[in-house]
Parts: sequence; C-alpha cells; structure tokens
Amino acid sequence: MKGQLSIEFMVVLTGLLLIVATVTVPLYDQARADAEKITELADAGGAANTIANALNTVYAGGVGSKQTVEYMLPDDVISISFVSGAENRLDIEIRLNFETDNAIRVGTILPNRTDENRVVVDNENFSLGHGLHRMTFTYEYQNNLRLIEIKEA
Repeated sequence: MKGQLSIEFMVVLTGLLLIVATVTVPLYDQARADAEKITELADAGGAANTIANALNTVYAGGVGSKQTVEYMLPDDVISISFVSGAENRLDIEIRLNFETDNAIRVGTILPNRTDENRVVVDNENFSLGHGLHRMTFTYEYQNNLRLIEIKEA
C-alpha cells in the first residue's frame, strides 16, 4: 500500500511539473525577447542622443567648430537618417529591424529649410555595423553653402 501511494504521488508530481514547464518556458522566452528588444531600443536611443548632441554643439559653435564622439549601435540597426521634425527642425532617426516600435527619433536645433541659408548635413559616412563607432562632426563653409560634414574618425 505504501509503494502504491508513493508511485501515485510521483506520477501526480511529474504531471504538475510538466504542466508548469509547458506554461513557464514560453513565457520566459517571450520575456527574454522583449527584454532584448528594449535593450536594443535603449542603445539606439543613446546613439541618437549622442549624434544629436554633437550636431547641436557643432551648429551652436558656428562655422569652424568640430567635435568627435563615440557611440554604440545595436545589432538590428538598418538605417540612420535625417528627417523633418517638429517646428521645422531636423530630427535624427535610427531605424531597427523590428516589426513594431522600430524607430528612434531625436530632435536637433538645426533648421530644416530649403532656402540658400540652410545647413546641409552630409551623412553618407554613417556606418551601420553594430558596436562602437567614432565620428567627427565638422561645421564648414564650402561653395557658398554651410555644411556639417560627418566622417568616421
């Protein structure tokens, strides 16, 4: 009788453990994936803030100013671009390879104008590889055009 009770207890306990495992493992996997996404979005936000702050500093310093910054890009970055923002200002946008919530936007103080007094941002030199990047921002006056040039340092 004692042996049968022990075996029944072990079968019931094994069944409960299997039920708990089938419920918690998918929840854990989803939570881990969400945490990784949030981390990558935070890293992209940090990079966008660093770039925006460098642009703001160089622009505020006037023609001839220069600044070098370092920032980290996460694995899933697919583009870095400048887009129209609020109040005719230029925003920096970092897009990630996610289905939803896939873009980080940070505003700058640079005007987004189309007249001859605009500031042109040369951003063809942004490297999209993940990891540490070092960029130099230089505010120049070339061919009657104010230009913020961005080069990998």
